[in-house]
Amino acid sequence: MRINYDFHLHSDFSGDCSTPASQMIGQAVRLGLEGLCFTEHEDPDAPPSDCDFSVDFAAYFSRMEELRGQYRGQLRILIGMEFGLMPHLPETLRALLAQRPFDFVIASQHFVGGKDPYYPSYFEGRSERACYEEYFRVMYENLLLFDPSSFDTLGHMDYIVRYGPGRGRDYTYAAYADYIDPILRYLIEHGKCLEVNTCGFRYGPGEPNPCTDVLRRYRELGGELITVGSDAHAPEYLCYGFERAAELLTGLGFRYYTVFERREASVMSFR
Repeated sequence: MRINYDFHLHSDFSGDCSTPASQMIGQAVRLGLEGLCFTEHEDPDAPPSDCDFSVDFAAYFSRMEELRGQYRGQLRILIGMEFGLMPHLPETLRALLAQRPFDFVIASQHFVGGKDPYYPSYFEGRSERACYEEYFRVMYENLLLFDPSSFDTLGHMDYIVRYGPGRGRDYTYAAYADYIDPILRYLIEHGKCLEVNTCGFRYGPGEPNPCTDVLRRYRELGGELITVGSDAHAPEYLCYGFERAAELLTGLGFRYYTVFERREASVMSFR
């Protein structure tokens, strides 16, 4: 079983990455991928303690078009973004989509109340459970504010677990089902994908994001649409854990994964 597209990766167009896009593409060619989609960070109004999570979209699209020409016939190079959900940004995303022909958009919850769960300070003075509950509650509230047509997949749904004090040791779907199920139902109702982010295999207890039990529940509720991405910021992590992910997903009853071009979905079999 094989996944031939990586639909979540970054280059030096993202504020937290220093890898030139050409190096990521070279690795994709070496791995024999059919295609990949760059999903650079666009997080307007990120907390001041973070790096600049904004994209120079003119330069980004120009460079991607150059690389498409250079690798035509070898690799499909798709242009996406990972947009950070915050309650005041629906119109910002709508305007970006009107300006540029994106292939794919990930909606991700990175920040809550102006704080970043990446840093230990987010968890100070509160229980881990309270932080997780807040994160999922805010994610659902934000989804309700955004036009479903403005994004294609929900990124690394339980991202916060990577950085919690317990690194996921005490985290289970069952413990947060009342918060997670509304999110999954929203995605299914609106025909949106759920991302399987294999970066999670490198963190905490070694689960994808979202974890296996969340993926199982999504399937039980009738969810079929998934995207798969490594969240790679360096070439060696491109397609990280994809064989493991393919085995896990087919075992849970998923028959295919989804790729996008010009925001139009196509399904790909695990092969």
